[in-house]
Amino acid sequence: MQQITWENTMGLARDITTRYTSIESSFYDRTMARAVRSNQAGLVESLLADVPIGGSVLDVGSGGGQLAIAIARRSPDVRVIGVDLSPDQVARAGERVDGVAQRVRFQVGSAENLEFPDNHFSTVVSVGSIKHWGDRARGLAEMVRVLRPGGRLTVLEIDRGCTFPSASNYIARANLPRLARLPVLLHFRTFIAGQSLDLEEARLLADELELSNVSVSRISDDPTLLIVGRK
Repeated sequence: MQQITWENTMGLARDITTRYTSIESSFYDRTMARAVRSNQAGLVESLLADVPIGGSVLDVGSGGGQLAIAIARRSPDVRVIGVDLSPDQVARAGERVDGVAQRVRFQVGSAENLEFPDNHFSTVVSVGSIKHWGDRARGLAEMVRVLRPGGRLTVLEIDRGCTFPSASNYIARANLPRLARLPVLLHFRTFIAGQSLDLEEARLLADELELSNVSVSRISDDPTLLIVGRK
């Protein structure tokens, strides 16, 4: 049994760019994943609208695999690959692939060095991952590199400029005991959102990408930014 220590439970509390520990992976999967899914209404359908029959989707920072698996279950003609820096998250995702295992796979990897050829995927998506990247510009450029011409890049990330009410509504959707919501909210607003992107930074990053029809916006009543563009 793994010994529980400050080192293996509080990695992200010290450095947001470090990989999730097993305990952090479990906490996120059981609590915050519900809140993340709640701000993805319509995302699966929107992504699949840009994927041809037999096409492929790359989910960068795939976490517990919920989005990638939802895409595969929604469309039986699409292949999905999820990449995450955390072996524990990849293992959790792999446990969920019943029924779609032939079309979904997960692998450990860095957003900043994607191990795929140029122009490979029909669409590339990332949800809640950029804030964990050491070099955000490089990670986004890698996503564009592996995207096929005409394909769409979609990025959702926590907004550093989010309001306290929008953050509070987000945390309320997590699977948390009521008494735990306030301390988690304070941590989320000051540490997680506080080290994420703001609207201007997102626009500057998007301006450097080789994309057309780029849109960078805040999602109404949600602590989230949306970046969309086409290669």
